[in-house]
Amino acid sequence: MGNSYSIKKINFEDMQRFIKDTECTIINTMTIDRQGALISHTIDASKETSTINTLINTNLERKIVIYGENACDDGIVNKYNQLIKLGFSNVHIYPGGMFEWLLLQDIYGDDYFPTTKKCSDILAFKGKPFSDCLMIGY
Repeated sequence: MGNSYSIKKINFEDMQRFIKDTECTIINTMTIDRQGALISHTIDASKETSTINTLINTNLERKIVIYGENACDDGIVNKYNQLIKLGFSNVHIYPGGMFEWLLLQDIYGDDYFPTTKKCSDILAFKGKPFSDCLMIGY
């Protein structure tokens, strides 16, 4: 019924494999001021548009992984939908995002959860509680 599709979600183990896969493009949806520490092999935000434009003309079946700050980051779904509408067919999202990755890095180490730079404030990626978004008072 209709043109529905399910979003392809991956977990941290899949992400560990994707960062080693040279046939995969990893992008993030975080704001420019959050680009200091990224999951290894994430393309630079300033190169995202040109990379996507090149892929549109050369390889719509390229594996693409999208992640954001945390599991509440709606930007990953928006970016996923945008890429699907552009014709990409092998797009995945990593819902845990930077927050989950940094927590796992803190427990298991950089070798298993590499980043482009060490992050000193993991909680900066935790997101806002849902209750902060409600318009009603208690």
